[in-house]
Parts: sequence; structure tokens; C-alpha cells
Amino acid sequence: MIKELTSFPKRARTIDWEDGKLIFDGDKVMLMPELSVEVMQQIGAYPALVGFHVKHYPLTDEQVQPLAGAKKMVNVGIEYAELTDACFAVFATMPALKYLLLAGNPAITGKGLSTMQASKVDLLDLSATSLDDEGLHLAALLPKLSHLHVRQTQITYEGVLGIAFNKRLSLRPDDLFTQEQMELFASLQRNQAKKKLEVDADAVHQAEQVLYAFFAAMTQWEKYTDQAGFDAPDVRPKLQQIWQQYVSEKPRMGYRPLALSLSPEGTYAAFRLVDAEQVSRNKLYIYAQDERINLDYRFWMKRVGEVWKIDAVQMRIDGWSRCGL
Repeated sequence: MIKELTSFPKRARTIDWEDGKLIFDGDKVMLMPELSVEVMQQIGAYPALVGFHVKHYPLTDEQVQPLAGAKKMVNVGIEYAELTDACFAVFATMPALKYLLLAGNPAITGKGLSTMQASKVDLLDLSATSLDDEGLHLAALLPKLSHLHVRQTQITYEGVLGIAFNKRLSLRPDDLFTQEQMELFASLQRNQAKKKLEVDADAVHQAEQVLYAFFAAMTQWEKYTDQAGFDAPDVRPKLQQIWQQYVSEKPRMGYRPLALSLSPEGTYAAFRLVDAEQVSRNKLYIYAQDERINLDYRFWMKRVGEVWKIDAVQMRIDGWSRCGL
């Protein structure tokens, strides 16, 4: 239930400004047509504030200054406003800040990011700004940054290639560059991350053949199960047979084959193998991309006796994290 306020509440963890209203913690509303410096000072005075969002209001650097030093602020969005690079000096004083959304501030070039080199920001949206190659390089130096949105900016592809040293950064340019260009960028990132071991081409070929066979077997199992239903008596034995043939990973609760799940279109139907990394004589990483959703995976392949088997799989979201087969 929405509660209308006539004065600022004593406590707030999140504050959003929308259509002339301040919304406190999602359910208390206060009419506020203008965000003056005095209003921003009251907002900045909340000691437990973790989130602040404003969209389509001409906030300036001077007006966000009262937010400086917010110790618990995690998520800030000031989009389609009038901020400049000077705003980054304010955000640099927020020790817990992880998500910073600044799309639609055309005066931002990214040069102010030099003040944020100790920041813990993980996601940064600079879309529809004047971000250039110099600002892009400074963003890539942020120690915790893993997602950077750069659509409708002034960066060049040469600038993109220049930040391939940041092997954990996922760049989101939308249609600013072609898919082929971004695949080359991802390949350069992987090369930076690889251990300097010579790749055994025969071993990679064998491991890839195992993966392709696993993909095909899983697609066939999912199609069958989608028609027969999970309760069909041969569904679980068919899946366990696939695991026995292709997988060395110890089964985990909540994941296949102990838990049954499927994608009617086939989990791996749009997977394409794109690269390989030699970890040791008997271990490989095989990199893949799900072309339906443009998501990267890597399969940990392990030599078991004379054959290669899948020992784990990871997806790239905030760095590489383990997921289920």
C-alpha cells in the first residue's frame, strides 16, 4: 500500500525520484517537483541509504555533492541529467558503491574516472554520453569493474582493442560494433588470461568431439523428455547414461542428473565452440558461446584414462562462476 508523506521520513534505505515525486523504500511517496540542493542535502543525510535513482531530471554536479561520503550507498542511478566528469569525485567517496548508472549525461567523457581507481564499482553504464577512448581506458582500469555499457558513445574499435588487457571486463556496446569485432575482442581477452602453455591440437580436437557429442545427446534427451514427461520410466536412466559416457563431474544436489530440468529448444542447441586453453597435459578449457543470448561459457575438460570428459562448466557473468550442465 502506497503511503503519502508531507515531510521526510526518519529513515530510508532507498530513494527514487520519478515524475515529480520522491519514493522512499518503494512504498512512501512525497511530492517533490524540484530537487534543490537543500532537498539533496536531506537525502544525503540518511546514514543507511543504499540506493538513489533519478531519471530525466537535470541534476548537476553541485546538486549531487551532498551525497559525498555516503558509506552504505551501493546503487546509484542518475540518468539523462546534466552531470559532467566532476561527478566522479563524488562517487569516489562512496566505499560500498557497486552499481553506477549514468546513461544520458552528454557532458561525461570518462576522464573523471581517474578519481575512482580505488572504487569497488562492478557495473558502470555510460551509454549515451561523450565517453571517448581515453575515458574507456580509465574505466578498464577500475579494479572491480566487470560490466561496462557503452552504447551511443564516441569510443572507437581501436580503443576497444586497447582494453583487452582487462580479461574480466564484459563490454556492452549493443550495435556500436559488429559481432565479429566483439568476438575478436573476446578472443584477445582470453589470450591475455591464458596460461602460457602450448595448446595440444589433437587433445583439443578430441575434447571438442566429446563436447559436440554431449550437446547432441542432451538435445535429443530434452526433446524426448519434453514429449514423454519427467515421470516416464526411462527418462532418468537415459540421462544417467549420458552422464556416465561424457561427464566426470561429481553429481550435485539441485543440478542434472540428480534434478531433472530441460529447455524445449535444447540447452546446447545454439552453443558454438570458439576457443581452447591448455591448462595442463590432462586438463583443458574449451570456450563456448550460446548464440541465442550471447553468453560465454567454458567447459573444464579432464582426461580420464584414454578419453576426455566434462569435469565442470562455468558461465561468464561477474567473472567466471560455476553453473550446472
